[in-house]
Amino acid sequence: MLLDALGAFEDMPTWDDAADSLFNAGQTLNPSALHGAMAGLLGAGFSPKNEHHFASTVAALEKSLAIVVTGDLVDFVSRLSLATLSAIRDADYTFQPLIPADDASLEERLVSVSEWSRGFLSGFTQGITQREAAGEPIPGITAEALKDMAAIAQVDPEVTDSDEAERQLEDVVEYIRFAAINIVTEAQSLQEASSEDLQS
Repeated sequence: MLLDALGAFEDMPTWDDAADSLFNAGQTLNPSALHGAMAGLLGAGFSPKNEHHFASTVAALEKSLAIVVTGDLVDFVSRLSLATLSAIRDADYTFQPLIPADDASLEERLVSVSEWSRGFLSGFTQGITQREAAGEPIPGITAEALKDMAAIAQVDPEVTDSDEAERQLEDVVEYIRFAAINIVTEAQSLQEASSEDLQS
């Protein structure tokens, strides 16, 4: 299984890594939106665990973000998806939304948190739509978390830079981090149970 072979050893790319990969592919997308959409697809039950599943994930990612994933960007998305799922499954909860480093401006980080949340919702919605169309099992939708992410996606980035604003941003990042972990974990567990039922 691809995930077993690579996922445990795959380091999470940085925001700058993602920005470079997108720029080199001619994409102007915020890297946080890419990662959010990937997490959203995982939360809808998609998985990069083998080449067939990964191809479906890439196709859904393209639809959810209105981008074209080709060339080196395919390899980067593979790395990102494996690292994301590996981090979410880590017992130490190492998963983190992909946003700029702390030395970036507060406004840039707020915009990226908003883009990550918007990406998550787009990926999740696209994933659920495709799974329903294929008659595949749908994870239980945690409506409250999705509603909160929709609100976070609308956050105003033009706030005064202060210690209080930094604390609020940390709280928001921590919230979407654990919301994503819970949603993806539930969806992946459902997928594994469904696969076992088909094999038995």
